Amino acid sequence: MAFSELTRPWRAPGHSTARGGLLLVHGFTSTPQSLRPWAEDLAGRGWDVDLPLLPGHGTTVADLASTAWQDWYEAAKQAALGLAEQHGRIAVAGLSMGGTLTLALGQDEQLREHIGALVAVNPGMTLPLAARAAGLIAPLVPTLPGIGSDLARDGVAEETYARMPLRAVAQLRRLFTRTRSRLDLVRAPLLLATSRVDHVVPPRDSDLVAAGVRGPVERLALTRSYHLAPLDHDAPLLFETTARFLDQHLIAVEHRR
Repeated sequence: MAFSELTRPWRAPGHSTARGGLLLVHGFTSTPQSLRPWAEDLAGRGWDVDLPLLPGHGTTVADLASTAWQDWYEAAKQAALGLAEQHGRIAVAGLSMGGTLTLALGQDEQLREHIGALVAVNPGMTLPLAARAAGLIAPLVPTLPGIGSDLARDGVAEETYARMPLRAVAQLRRLFTRTRSRLDLVRAPLLLATSRVDHVVPPRDSDLVAAGVRGPVERLALTRSYHLAPLDHDAPLLFETTARFLDQHLIAVEHRR
């Protein structure tokens, strides 16, 4: 598909007195377009928001097939380090695989002291049993139909690949497995938002996260949205709850220091 300007990396216009730095991370086969309303809402509340485009995304399926999970992780980590250099303590938030990367950044020794709050929306932790053989099947069946636009809201669409490369699915599984095995390293306060009906990531994956992390967890039920909550009916609820959570766990803590 032809991608619009909304799929490009986005950075909030500079604030003379920003509330703090916030990194937003999009999902697998997706682009910043899926999080743009969330980013703009938080930027409007005074946050310095960085919404990067992950390697292999927003270009061609072949580009995605040639990337590894480390490429996605390193891009997110460098963006987080850049924000931390400017703001000291920051927040990280993400959707789907972006939620997985959010939790992975919370596990990183180099970043842990800089991350004051995490927000994960429908984070992935598991894949279907068939995905275990994705790397082996890829030479025979390079791609499968895509997973985009899982929305309850009419008239909205996600800009994403129409197909997903199985080589990249194999990398996604490795990211999920690694992050799930290290959840006990996540100590920052976590807002965990979960759609009641999700046709991409099983809602039980959020239960795995809640049970595995060691920091405080606040659960948010998204009852009117499917997977892409930042574009769906529950977007206002998600935006407002995120803003309140960040004020509580990042701004308020900084004021007490």
